[in-house]
Amino acid sequence: MDILADPNEFETTEDGVTQAGALEVAFKNIGNAVATVNGVGLDIGEAKNYGFVGKPWRALSYETNGSELRIKVTL
Repeated sequence: MDILADPNEFETTEDGVTQAGALEVAFKNIGNAVATVNGVGLDIGEAKNYGFVGKPWRALSYETNGSELRIKVTL
């Protein structure tokens, strides 16, 4: 791991998982359907943040369910 945090932001309509070891992960549903993040529904326009907790996050799964997600992963 580098000494400086490296934020990676992207938008996707595909299902996936975030990289394990992230310091912070944030999701926003910018599409037209309810998405699923870490097994929980994410309503249209809703955001969810897994902020810094003193240790890295495990990989988090997301399903777009026909929607679009904006995701930021900070390593």
